[in-house]
Amino acid sequence: MNALLVQAREAPLWAIYVFTVVGFATIYFGLGALTAWLTGHVFPALGVGRKLELRPVRPGQIGEEMRGSLRSIAIFGGYGVAAVGMDRVGWTHIVWNLDLVRLPAELLLLTLWNEVHFYGCHRLLHLPWLYRKVHHDHHRSVAPTPWSTFSFHWGEAVLLGSVMLPVLPLFDFSAPALVLFPVVSLTLNNLGHMNYDLVPDQGTWHPLAASRRHALHHAKVAWNLGFLLPFMDRALGTALPVHEGDKVLQRASKQSA
Repeated sequence: MNALLVQAREAPLWAIYVFTVVGFATIYFGLGALTAWLTGHVFPALGVGRKLELRPVRPGQIGEEMRGSLRSIAIFGGYGVAAVGMDRVGWTHIVWNLDLVRLPAELLLLTLWNEVHFYGCHRLLHLPWLYRKVHHDHHRSVAPTPWSTFSFHWGEAVLLGSVMLPVLPLFDFSAPALVLFPVVSLTLNNLGHMNYDLVPDQGTWHPLAASRRHALHHAKVAWNLGFLLPFMDRALGTALPVHEGDKVLQRASKQSA
């Protein structure tokens, strides 16, 4: 493994770009299909959770989401090149070997940083001008689906895709952590967009309630701006009040009955 990582370190930048794009696309379509299968067949058959039918998926929505996500993935490929380029010119130091002891800690650190970065970017995108010109593209998916995860305006993809660049100069992350983190991030992103509540009897602090919180964000766009965990929303006053969320869910339940 470490020998392969050393070879990857010297790969041409075009190969880094292709690897990043193919990797993101594989994760996106693989996890999207798995999530759609689980929420459409497996969980209902097992009696686990319930679907959050806030509004119906509009005609052509999924195809539009896939095309938008592919555009975002093409942009994300540029960030893979940027990360390796920063390492080659000495602006950061990527550790090109696998250390199974430090890998979980690195992934945890990146996950927590992603919460902060996403919240900041997302709150910025909800400023009136940016919402109208940029972020509204994502909110065309009023009823989110697993294919909504990367369906952005190109400007939003540039903003959100920058998540790793600010922290690379501050910490010597390993290459395996940087490669695996998109799997973690997109898994959590699928949880937020799958429009299926795995823990309907749990409060909004529960990590698996992220799907409920984010579905409510697509219905009430000024609230629930966090990624997976609710601590940023709770601390900064953007958590949708429970009674307001209950009203939305009750209306959705009546509409889908």
